Amino acid sequence: MTVAGTRRVVFNLFETIAIVAFLVMLAASLLQVFFRYAVNAPLMWTEELARLMCVITTYFGSVAVLIAREHIRVDMIDGWVKGRTAAALGIVVDLLIAWFVIALAVGCWLMTNATWTTFTASMPWFRTGYVYAAVGVAACAMVLILILDIHDRLLGIAQGRARTAA
Repeated sequence: MTVAGTRRVVFNLFETIAIVAFLVMLAASLLQVFFRYAVNAPLMWTEELARLMCVITTYFGSVAVLIAREHIRVDMIDGWVKGRTAAALGIVVDLLIAWFVIALAVGCWLMTNATWTTFTASMPWFRTGYVYAAVGVAACAMVLILILDIHDRLLGIAQGRARTAA
């Protein structure tokens, strides 16, 4: 599979999971409102499920945003640097992001191990470690994408063409 094909598969997978998590979050929120105000019998687990799905939506959506290069950035810098300089700057930025995301993944690994046997307060079937594991998977996917981006930029510099997105 090509690098572009790998990126496309990862993008589709993580975007789909983020959308499903968002829909679960939305459904849990609507159930909470309905049962609290229409039936006057609030469900205890809906708020916690919505909060946990918000975390999943955020991190899995972050993978899709990183692949699409739609994350927050300073566009002014693009006007100042061009060509190989922009590609080199992009490599430095990707390395800094990777450093942070690797630290996040290590923290998720430690928290997953520490909380794997702990269940959430209102959902005795949902382990806290699941959320940390999911965020860790998203962090590992981000590292993979950053490695692919760095590889692409290095090839571009070596071949005399430069991708300017930092």
